Amino acid sequence: MEENAAMTVNFLEMLAMTKEDEHSCADVYELLDQFVELKVRGADVDKLMPKVKHHLDMCKDCFEEYESLMAALEFEAEN
Repeated sequence: MEENAAMTVNFLEMLAMTKEDEHSCADVYELLDQFVELKVRGADVDKLMPKVKHHLDMCKDCFEEYESLMAALEFEAEN
């Protein structure tokens, strides 16, 4: 029962953060490499690509894709 309550609260929090004009997962996938490159260069991606940033904050799957891409670039830079 406690798990259901936590899931409901999580859902309501995400619903509250929903905006009228958002990127879909497909949109973010198309822009993710650009987002990551800007992030690696130290650019303020929150201001440059706010819809991508917002989607990553909301979508676990896309965020995991972002983390994987960042890790690959960091590994490449170290070697």
